Amino acid sequence: VSRRVRGLVGTRSLIMVARCLLLVVLVAGAVDRAPTIQIAPGVNMPLLGLGTGGAWAGNSSAVYTGTITALRVGYRHFDTALGYGTLSALGRAIRDSGVSREDVFITSKIPGGLDSDQTSRAVAQSLEQLGLSSVDLMLIHFPAAWNGTGGQNRVQAWQALEKAVQDGQARAIGTSHFCPEHLKGILEVSSVPVALNQVEYHVGMWGSGSNYTDGKQFDASHSITYESFMPLCGQCDDPELITGTLTNGIGRKYNKTGAQAALRWLVQQGIPAIPRSSNVEHLQQNLDIF
Repeated sequence: VSRRVRGLVGTRSLIMVARCLLLVVLVAGAVDRAPTIQIAPGVNMPLLGLGTGGAWAGNSSAVYTGTITALRVGYRHFDTALGYGTLSALGRAIRDSGVSREDVFITSKIPGGLDSDQTSRAVAQSLEQLGLSSVDLMLIHFPAAWNGTGGQNRVQAWQALEKAVQDGQARAIGTSHFCPEHLKGILEVSSVPVALNQVEYHVGMWGSGSNYTDGKQFDASHSITYESFMPLCGQCDDPELITGTLTNGIGRKYNKTGAQAALRWLVQQGIPAIPRSSNVEHLQQNLDIF
């Protein structure tokens, strides 16, 4: 940059220009959208999306900014939940981005433990807050309420979700945090297939004691897509998947980061993943695994 330009714009402006140029470069090289996997007849989900829970729960500003940035980078899959308290921010970001709603895959979740009427109201409330008439995928967030009550309502909650499909409020429905025993009761009565089960799953899950929820084989045997939340174990207080020797050693062989190696391990198995990041470079890296 010439002295004349440096004098005109100042150091702070130069930093802003540099950041903008970085975004332009990253967007120019971005994959327009991740490859998709069919989770239900006529319903295709991008294998990589943006999670909006965890540290972003209740933070509408973070969700709005993160969603706008991710859309610019090339993301077309977003995961949210009524319990996060940020549905309005996500819906507003998608509208403000100029990206067509038809090009964006939205997953939302309603609380567990609800009865039929409560489930229907939660679905309607979710859509109202998002500012949408339907979502692509609606999940039951947990087999019961977070305090463990309401587990006896799982079947009627599922049947209320089936009605949501019939009413055009959701294109597909599924579950989150469900073990095989939780799913069996639903599978016995379901008239709409369980499209997807979202669980914690990442490199190193085997033998993780109480956190081990791998029903992968069971889900596959019932044609249920197995999706990973926390694919980099972001809330584990352990950066092993990002900075550890195993993933980084593999990543170096392919000129990738450890995080990219960990995400690739999932998606090459047909497991959708929804890491969360507001960092433009990390967003691009996460998408650059195909």
